[in-house]
Amino acid sequence: MRREVVIFNVLSLVGTLGLSAVLFSYAAVPEEKRLAASQPQPMEAFSDVDLGPDYWQIPVVELVGYYLENPPVKATGSAPVKRHFGGC
Repeated sequence: MRREVVIFNVLSLVGTLGLSAVLFSYAAVPEEKRLAASQPQPMEAFSDVDLGPDYWQIPVVELVGYYLENPPVKATGSAPVKRHFGGC
């Protein structure tokens, strides 16, 4: 019984590592894309953000400007949010 368990575990491990090695090339990010993602980009380089049919496409520069002029404010005088732990 013990021998079968060891054989099963070894074969499972070899199969998993082999499958991972074969599929890694499909999941890996190309080097140039990884390097480009690690460098900060200027706001002007981003494409416009689609906010739906009401606002259409808005440049990132306008969105950041609006956020800086109108920062989010915590609501005062409201009841604290009830948090439910577990269950329904």
